[in-house]
Amino acid sequence: MSELREERGEGGEPREPEAPAPDAPRRALRETLGMVALATALCAAFWQLRRVVPFVAKNLHALIAAVFLYLPTGLLMRRKEEFAPYGLSFRPVGRGLAFFLLASVLVFPLFALGMYAYYVAVCQAAAVKLWVPAQLRGLCRRFVGSWGRARLRLPRDFGQLALAQLLVVALPEEYFFRGYVQTRLEVRWPSRRRFLGAQVGMALVVASALFAIAHLLVDGNGLRLAVFFPALVFGWMRQATGSILAGVLFHAASNLVSEVLHAFLFV
Repeated sequence: MSELREERGEGGEPREPEAPAPDAPRRALRETLGMVALATALCAAFWQLRRVVPFVAKNLHALIAAVFLYLPTGLLMRRKEEFAPYGLSFRPVGRGLAFFLLASVLVFPLFALGMYAYYVAVCQAAAVKLWVPAQLRGLCRRFVGSWGRARLRLPRDFGQLALAQLLVVALPEEYFFRGYVQTRLEVRWPSRRRFLGAQVGMALVVASALFAIAHLLVDGNGLRLAVFFPALVFGWMRQATGSILAGVLFHAASNLVSEVLHAFLFV
């Protein structure tokens, strides 16, 4: 993608980039939506095939990870583009780690309190026969009901779970949605507003919405639309650091914190 690469003259000095073609924003949008649609269709197909094909059931998450890793990689390699402009670099490491740690300190305590308050409200509603989804009613039967009854327990095989969340879930999803999708959408909607150290705009919002819609279309669970909100944080991190490193770490950590809280609050 010529509009993302910096060309240099004979002496090594930066050369003014060529002006993008007038239809480049429209082409970038069409390409991005097509890639998201293809990835979502493949993941949804694997999700359904797991019911009848044992190999798919056993390797479902690896197959979905392969979709998210292969599609943008194949496209960029075919066009002979570099990966760094898409945030597919861990540099600068220090900035990425700092944003990850800061976000973790600020967000995870609030998330724990919010999750507890949410289930208190939902389970109280279920107790007085108000309508709540069947999935949540099942969880309410296991909800401890108070902090005093909660017991800290790590999920089984926590080390393996952490590695899987990092390499099979967070890395492929951040690579695809924040690395490829969000960057391509920046061609259509360049970010012009600054928020907490990052240039943000419509590209961030649309990429987050596509992330949430893809989750919904794969497994049909309406609760999956809630991933729109953490996706905004992942996308902001990508904009603030120029890399997907912080987003990958925070994505994996968010999933692990959720798993630990479920083990903590449910018996």
